[in-house]
Amino acid sequence: MFARASHGQAVVRGEGGRLPALPWRWVAATLVAAAVLAALWLLAGRLADPDTLPIRKIRVEGALAHVDEGMLRRAIAGKVQGGFFSVDVERVRQAVEALPWVRRAAVRRIWPDTLQIRVSEQQALAAWGRDALVNVQGEVFRPAADARPQGLPRLAGPAGQARIVSEYYRVFSDTLAPAGLAIAELKMDERHAFRLRLRNGIALVLGREQVEERLDRFVRVWRKALAAEAARIARVDLRYGSGLAVQWKHGKTQTTHGG
Repeated sequence: MFARASHGQAVVRGEGGRLPALPWRWVAATLVAAAVLAALWLLAGRLADPDTLPIRKIRVEGALAHVDEGMLRRAIAGKVQGGFFSVDVERVRQAVEALPWVRRAAVRRIWPDTLQIRVSEQQALAAWGRDALVNVQGEVFRPAADARPQGLPRLAGPAGQARIVSEYYRVFSDTLAPAGLAIAELKMDERHAFRLRLRNGIALVLGREQVEERLDRFVRVWRKALAAEAARIARVDLRYGSGLAVQWKHGKTQTTHGG
């Protein structure tokens, strides 16, 4: 039967005017769902408890030359908190990557009680400026002074230009290597003009235009005429359309065309 409700709505009632009983399956399903949710809530609380499956081992992996396990353990001291499920692996990763010689770190849990830390170290390409190094990706990093390798070439340039200078260093090194020459210093100034000094002490002035072609020209002339006079050469200026100027150590300058 129907009963008239306010606002013209009809309410279905059973016999005797009572509302019909809900099917027993609905009641059972509701009780089961409530029980499952309660169990999950209790389980979540249990897993978040640091005493549940505590981290007992830290495994360090990676080819390490400048970072040792002791440094890593000191870096993450106080960061490995919680149990297997609750430890903050992102916080641990950030602490490891804060070490100057660490470029990348990956942290993951290994059942049931181990934290694995995989480390990729910085690979130094050269010294950068006065107090930093640049890696093979052209990124600047700053380890302690006593941790910097000796004998690296020195690169310098405007702020934010380390990657570009590093790329030119690679190109110039490849050009010079067949002639038995290597770069000791390379500098790019604010105008993007290049100067470099070879390991034999000779300075090269490339300027900012056609620098690769100019260095090719130097190598050709070096092989033909300059290598035999290396001990007498102070500087070679390559900012010419089709030649170069050689400044000898005694002060005289000689201009050579062609090559």
